[in-house]
Amino acid sequence: MVGLLITINAVILYFSQTSNTRKYSEKIAEGIEQKGSKCELVRLRKKDKDIDFLKKFDFSRFDLIGIGTPVYYFHPPYHLFDILDVLPSLEGKLGFLFCTSGGNPGSTLYQIKEVVNAKGLKIIDGNDSFIGLDRHPLYRDFGGVYPPSVGHPTDEELENAKKWGMQLVDKASDPSTPEKDDFRKKNSFYAEVQTFEFINKTYPKFKVNEEKCTQCGTCEKICPVDCIVLDSFPKWTKKCDRCYLCEMLCPENAIECDWNWQASHMTELMKKKGFSPENK
Repeated sequence: MVGLLITINAVILYFSQTSNTRKYSEKIAEGIEQKGSKCELVRLRKKDKDIDFLKKFDFSRFDLIGIGTPVYYFHPPYHLFDILDVLPSLEGKLGFLFCTSGGNPGSTLYQIKEVVNAKGLKIIDGNDSFIGLDRHPLYRDFGGVYPPSVGHPTDEELENAKKWGMQLVDKASDPSTPEKDDFRKKNSFYAEVQTFEFINKTYPKFKVNEEKCTQCGTCEKICPVDCIVLDSFPKWTKKCDRCYLCEMLCPENAIECDWNWQASHMTELMKKKGFSPENK
């Protein structure tokens, strides 16, 4: 029966770049704990370290497992699949999924659900509302921010995350709660072509301005897939997720990418939808 006083032990695994997914995760945890249950937060930061950590992580302590992520090009971050692949059998466990997105999240949660279902995790709820702030440099002419995402997540959205956390406890406590099976499955053509191989082939390459670079190591530290090494100056040693955090967060603006074609193309698409740099 919904509302039974049952203590749920929950854990949320989340990957957060610019703090939006972190904020949302913290509010969900706050809601779970307000219902008298417990919730641990595990922030994923570096693919290889995360894989090693999760291989040793004791999932047997938890009844409810949440997974939160930003959205890359209508998909989960590509390296997240490698991380989730090492999860052990989660038979008998309940789960929930959420993503923060400045634009269309596409089939992000459906893609994650397919992976964790194979581990035996029963997903009882999910949230892929347009919450988050898109800072991708692709939206250069809009000040680096996709117009609909400005100001998100709002206080109201964060409060809704807390309420959702409370609802998750009720659902997890009710044996009759069904598996959520209505995540959006269909992607647009544009979303379908944004594969890992496609973006690595077509999106701007990285160039270091050696006159600006102070070799501080910020780019190497924040790269979630460890594809940057300092060899006097930063070098990209393998294909990456194209999050462009290194470019956006370099304190000296020493990492330069030529976004002219992509930004112009995106600007035209946005204008067709009624957005322009003037009305952002």
